[in-house]
Amino acid sequence: MTNLMEKFASWLEEHFLPIASAIGNQRHLVALRDGFIATMPVSMSGALVVMFKEVIFTSESLFGTMLNKLSFYAENIQPVLDRTLVPVLEQMWWGTLALGIIFSVFTIAYKLAEHYKQDALSAGVLAVVSYLILLPQAVEGGEWGTISWTSFNSEAIFTGLIVAMISTEIFNWVVNKGWTIKMPDKVPPAVSKAFSAMIPAFFVLTFFGIVSVCFQEGLGIPMQQFINNAIQVPLTKLGQSPFTFILLVFIAQILWFFGLHGITIIGPVLDTMYSPALAANAEAIMIKGVAPTNAITRNMLDLYGMHGGSGATLALIIAIFLVSKRTEYKSLAKMSLMPGVFQINEPIIYGLPIVLNPILAIPFIIIPPITVFIGWLFTAVIPFAGFVYIDPPWVVPPVLNAFLATGGDIKAAILAFATLVIAILIYMPFIMIANKMEDSI
Repeated sequence: MTNLMEKFASWLEEHFLPIASAIGNQRHLVALRDGFIATMPVSMSGALVVMFKEVIFTSESLFGTMLNKLSFYAENIQPVLDRTLVPVLEQMWWGTLALGIIFSVFTIAYKLAEHYKQDALSAGVLAVVSYLILLPQAVEGGEWGTISWTSFNSEAIFTGLIVAMISTEIFNWVVNKGWTIKMPDKVPPAVSKAFSAMIPAFFVLTFFGIVSVCFQEGLGIPMQQFINNAIQVPLTKLGQSPFTFILLVFIAQILWFFGLHGITIIGPVLDTMYSPALAANAEAIMIKGVAPTNAITRNMLDLYGMHGGSGATLALIIAIFLVSKRTEYKSLAKMSLMPGVFQINEPIIYGLPIVLNPILAIPFIIIPPITVFIGWLFTAVIPFAGFVYIDPPWVVPPVLNAFLATGGDIKAAILAFATLVIAILIYMPFIMIANKMEDSI
């Protein structure tokens, strides 16, 4: 089995690794990844707000329903929360997740401009302005200057990403042509940069002004709506196929085998395809008051496939405690346990190691696709666990994160625990093999 695994690894290294490395270094994907990461404080804050509101503070929330059975709480405390705390949480959600695409437009353009070594601040501001130029000046039937919030919600994600990249590419192209205003050396740098950006800004904004009119007047539809219908909706539907999701997860695990951070490389694809699904689920609950419709979201992988981090390594640690006879494994497992509980698994991945390990790499690669499929099966096909619509911080421990991500659904927590147990059972025989093959690992 070891020789077969080594031959397979050699084949992957020759044919697959160069492609993966190229994808991991592709500037637009790197800008997507870093841009999304830069918005993490905002998105995490918004996720916490939704979590508190939907799990604790409203009368319809999990704990709110129980507490409101007490007449004193229902008559004296809940009305105060409804007038004070709940409106605060709703406004915080509105300014973070509901309008979140505008922040991503800025950060993605900023990061791409950094790659080109251009004025990143100007590029980010121009991208936001370019996006606003594309919006119709009035909602249908409304007054001039009325902008629909759907221009910034889950339906606008792909448009925002495209605008951020195109505006920055135009900005970079114009600057490289030398079409800039050059100020004397004694002019303060901030002023000099502002003047240098004036001509590139004119090109960028003029381009999007023309595009906006072409779509609205020529096609009779705003660009954002056109892209949503033509690209985002079909791609989101494709992403709701479990086979698409599982394939991406499998590729990420293969990359880890070679020491590459699989989720970092595949992350931009996952974020692009599945962030709209999570946002749409949240909007269904928060705005429309209806059941969410997207079974697969970006963080479904974390809930059911990544217990303790990539490869479900918390399950590996538990399996080591249960069946390993190797003292070095047990010592490393003790050191890695607490980080693993909080989804930090680099100590166990590089300490055993799992990288280029012909035995432990097998369960590491196959467990997330298997457990994610089980999570999807008992969410979309067998209606056991609730749909995910909250994105808890990534450091929330396994099982608890599933409970919070579904607004307090205990069945989702049970499903997450079941997939953790399955992961442990898959790891155990490979740990037993490792007991007998000390020299091969």
